[in-house]
Amino acid sequence: MTSTSCRVRSGVALVVFVAGCGTAREGTASLGVRVEPSAPPESVWLPAGRFEMGSPAGEPERDVDEGPRTEVAFERFQMDVTPVTVRAFAARREQVRAKDPQARWWSDAETPGEWLGRCNLDSERTDHPVNCVDWRAARAYCELVGGALPTEAEWEYAVRASTTSAFWWGESFDAEHGVGSVSCGSRGCRGGTAPVVHAGPRCNGWGLCDMAGNVWQWTATGYQERLGEDAPPEVSGVPEKPIHRGGSWLNHIPSLFRSAHRGLAYPKNGLTGVGFRCVHRP
Repeated sequence: MTSTSCRVRSGVALVVFVAGCGTAREGTASLGVRVEPSAPPESVWLPAGRFEMGSPAGEPERDVDEGPRTEVAFERFQMDVTPVTVRAFAARREQVRAKDPQARWWSDAETPGEWLGRCNLDSERTDHPVNCVDWRAARAYCELVGGALPTEAEWEYAVRASTTSAFWWGESFDAEHGVGSVSCGSRGCRGGTAPVVHAGPRCNGWGLCDMAGNVWQWTATGYQERLGEDAPPEVSGVPEKPIHRGGSWLNHIPSLFRSAHRGLAYPKNGLTGVGFRCVHRP
């Protein structure tokens, strides 16, 4: 099994500082009715259903903490189409601070030289995912917009979108569907995030975009080595090691973009490769 320290190194780049949601997409217009273009919807309804969480024993590059496979059922819920953008987070940052004074985030002015230019907040990259935000900031933002961070199970249900393959698009990595550094080798591309999209090959069958790459995404779930086990309750309400999912622009290892792969980090970390998106439950 991959160790915690290895996961943090392979999954994200550490900024080494430790200390929204609107109308949902519902249906399509009737034939013959002219519909004026509108702003992309910010969330989609995901159907009620059940799925088997985790990966099968024979899946290439599988980690042992992706089992035992566990059946999970859901009522319908909404999830953001994209990771939360710089524009959306910046508009509420003071509210986030007021809601949780311990929430932290970083901009380029506070970034070590090696990672200068890769923290998106306070940059012109307003349509990129916000990154370099800690877990508490992500949680506070989602609560402010009437939602929550997704559980790990919700996130995997969403990325799979009824698929059972290693990646949501098939059994092998395809750079058309994810934003990573696979083509750059072990040193990575060191380029940075990409603007979010609302349609195209980076969006899965349920209309969720950038679920593989661009930024890992914080979940509400604390890490346990056996899938399906609950982490011990935290008096503070903050998991000791929150799980993040999805892979990021930094990653050159294709297996990190698999639907079942699990990453983790400490909640106070600001990470250039980690952002978040919110869910909304009825």
